[in-house]
Amino acid sequence: MLEVIALNAMNYTAIGKTRAPPGFTLIELVMTVAIAAVLATLAAPAFRDYMANQRVRNASFDLISSIAFARSEAITRSDLAAGVDIVPVSTANWANGWSVRIGGTATVLREQSAYSNLSITDPGAPTKLIYGKDGRPSTAFTATIAPSPSLSGVTSRCIRIGLSGTASSTLGACS
Repeated sequence: MLEVIALNAMNYTAIGKTRAPPGFTLIELVMTVAIAAVLATLAAPAFRDYMANQRVRNASFDLISSIAFARSEAITRSDLAAGVDIVPVSTANWANGWSVRIGGTATVLREQSAYSNLSITDPGAPTKLIYGKDGRPSTAFTATIAPSPSLSGVTSRCIRIGLSGTASSTLGACS
């Protein structure tokens, strides 16, 4: 009997009082959304710079990867007299894409699609980069990869190919 009384006392509510349903009130929900909006507004510029830096970095890695691939194919296919070429879609801006081809033919070994909001330029504006069977390029190559239009918090990258044939990437514009 005592157990029943104790149980009833725990479930007892005063007459006229009701319990509030569980959940959030409209005011709590509006305050939470407002705080989230303020935090998102503060984080957006830093995230934009981060994404732009990553696009520049990825483009430099893709270009270096294509250069290394072309060099490797030129050495592997040393029986080719013409070598292996890296041909840009547009000589004014390599960001429009490029392809790695067997020299003197239309045989495409690898293609790179265009990049949006990036500029990849070489002051010499070569029509193509040719690797001979010894793995050396026909000319030196220097390209600057930068966002287009330029952004204040984004660092450009410089890609250089020396006459030995290996490519390197450094932070900052080429000088």
